[in-house]
Amino acid sequence: FGSGHIVGKDIACSTDPAMSEQDFVGRVIGAASQGAVGAVVAASLSAVTEPLVNNMLVKRVSMMEAVRALDPEMIKKFLQTTLATNFIKFPFFEATNIIMQGVDLPPTARGAALGSVFCTITLPITNYRFRKSMNLPVTPGNLYQAYGPTVLRDIIYGIARNKVSVFLTNLNPSFASTMMGRVVNMFATVVAACVLSAPGNELRGYCLQPPDRKQSFGDFFQPVKFIRSTSVGAVIMGISLAIGTMATPQVEKMVGIMKEYLQKNPLSYVLIILFVLQQVMAMRRQSELVESMEKKK
Repeated sequence: FGSGHIVGKDIACSTDPAMSEQDFVGRVIGAASQGAVGAVVAASLSAVTEPLVNNMLVKRVSMMEAVRALDPEMIKKFLQTTLATNFIKFPFFEATNIIMQGVDLPPTARGAALGSVFCTITLPITNYRFRKSMNLPVTPGNLYQAYGPTVLRDIIYGIARNKVSVFLTNLNPSFASTMMGRVVNMFATVVAACVLSAPGNELRGYCLQPPDRKQSFGDFFQPVKFIRSTSVGAVIMGISLAIGTMATPQVEKMVGIMKEYLQKNPLSYVLIILFVLQQVMAMRRQSELVESMEKKK
């Protein structure tokens, strides 16, 4: 669950509380970095495939019809949306996943809690992105549209990620500890979780149909259409997080080196804070400059 190489470790077993806390922070940052790398890969792929998948999922059109409906200008604009939303959702899920591992709950309850929290917080982002991909208007009233089926999907996904990851790690622990094992296990885990949670996604698609083109329950739920709309999304997610997994060990190493350096050089904390403040002020000045130039036009 999360980074494949850390599954099965118990952070509570450390005899040194300080080391345990540092390890936990490093794991959270590592998981978030995995999500960040996955976010870039997924955004690049999703800018093209998500309008396709959403058209097939909601409008129930064929693959060729969805391809013909693609517009290069729309893809370019949608890439900005996918990057922005993925940089929130992917790191948030992976980091929250690691945090939830420290909660004393049965695996199924932990997965359900993770899915519920993730859906409730990020559904406005999900629906904003969906409506942008379909060129539909975005209003405050539709940001929590289809909450029921979406939270069901995310709960199933959270439980499946937990169960499948543990199963694959225990199946061959020595392979799971290698880089190839982490990548393969992550890909298989994410694809399996996406497929298992797909019925919730299909129900979400049914609820999101435009009223003027709404299909009946029997017409909407057909095996061929289900496979078509599920397979593309599952493969994109699997590839994205599998690639992200490769970055996690390096990030965790860097976090350890930085922590050691900062402990030896406390003044560095002040320099980091000043750097962040300078960046924030520079961004604010740039924003004001752009705004003033647009007003002059």
